Amino acid sequence: MSWGVESEQKRKDIRELMDIATKIMMENPNHVNEVSKSNNDCWMEQMYGIQRCDFCDLSPDCPTREEKEWQEYLKKNNIAIEKSTQ
Repeated sequence: MSWGVESEQKRKDIRELMDIATKIMMENPNHVNEVSKSNNDCWMEQMYGIQRCDFCDLSPDCPTREEKEWQEYLKKNNIAIEKSTQ
């Protein structure tokens, strides 16, 4: 079977995610329609109850990735954000 993923660990992780999805759908076939939004807007946490940024590439507007890129930009450009106390 070809997964198109060279890393054995990533293949294992994807298989594990597929097992979680199968279990969730067997318990509740309407899970996709009934699932509530996650607290951090992560689609993976919302759907599967886990957050795995290391192999998630399905959401271009991922808030976790955007925040990470923003923090890296601030650090690279030596920018400090100060909160107003007003």
